[in-house]
Amino acid sequence: MDILGAKRGSNVSHHEYDQTLNQLLVEMDGLKAEQGAPILVMAATNRPEALDSALLRPGRFDRQVKVDLPDKEGRLAILKIHTKHKPLAQEVNLEDIAHETFGFSGAHLESLTNEAAILALRDEASEICEGHLHEAVEKVMLGEKLDRKPTAEELRRVAIHESGHALLAEVVRPNSVAQVSIRSRGNALGYVRHYPKDDLYLYTQAMLEEQIMVALAGALAEEEILGARSTGAAGDYEQALNLVERMLLSGMSSLGVTDVSRLDAEHRQLVTKAILADLEDRTKLILLKNKHSLVKITEILEDEETLSGDALRMYLIDVA
Repeated sequence: MDILGAKRGSNVSHHEYDQTLNQLLVEMDGLKAEQGAPILVMAATNRPEALDSALLRPGRFDRQVKVDLPDKEGRLAILKIHTKHKPLAQEVNLEDIAHETFGFSGAHLESLTNEAAILALRDEASEICEGHLHEAVEKVMLGEKLDRKPTAEELRRVAIHESGHALLAEVVRPNSVAQVSIRSRGNALGYVRHYPKDDLYLYTQAMLEEQIMVALAGALAEEEILGARSTGAAGDYEQALNLVERMLLSGMSSLGVTDVSRLDAEHRQLVTKAILADLEDRTKLILLKNKHSLVKITEILEDEETLSGDALRMYLIDVA
């Protein structure tokens, strides 16, 4: 609909678009109940801001239904549709896959089931196993596995970094880690895959602070064991800054409820640095207290490259 119903005047060199919209409006206004069978006109767009205001007036497209990303039940229903004609193994639990795919759209879920089928085909398996689906989740989220091999020194640093993320995540949000890996995939040399306990749409200050601490933990683990940080934490810092910005906008800082846009850059930077400094200190204390577990997980990752969340938790029984 954003093609047929774009704001008039926006297509300077294509006036036929405006004529098409004018004719559509005339036809819609001419629909009368007494003409026979009732007609319901529906349209779809992912750019409602581009539509001409005349289209949205009463009597035209005056009812708008927003379609958000599916919740857990919705994801489960979509997975059932896309696996209906695919041979699934008996042990496959689609509810677990729906739980792990928070934030996936219907297109993501279709891609996931297709990727799982391709993986099963490559393995010459007659059925799609749960392992195929879990690997497909990672591929859709992070991209294809890469052939590049870091040096032994880089691999150790990546293992320390990801171990820091995983350990902090399990301390602040127990049972939240689905997998830890130091295999290159997409743009990442390593990754920790999380899944939430439930689909959450509201976050408290404590939850946001915990997410920031998990993001900072990778670089701080490198600093604790190797004495210096690396450029691998750039994405983590970006994530942490975005979360701090969310705290400021939600009145969760020392500024309280305020118009953040009116703050000068220096004041805003001071508040941001204060929040991050406090959370860094808290993160360092947890890492220092559990340094032996951090080293143990690092060594296991260097040997095995990938750890499931359940295997990880077996080695972290005594963390606090």
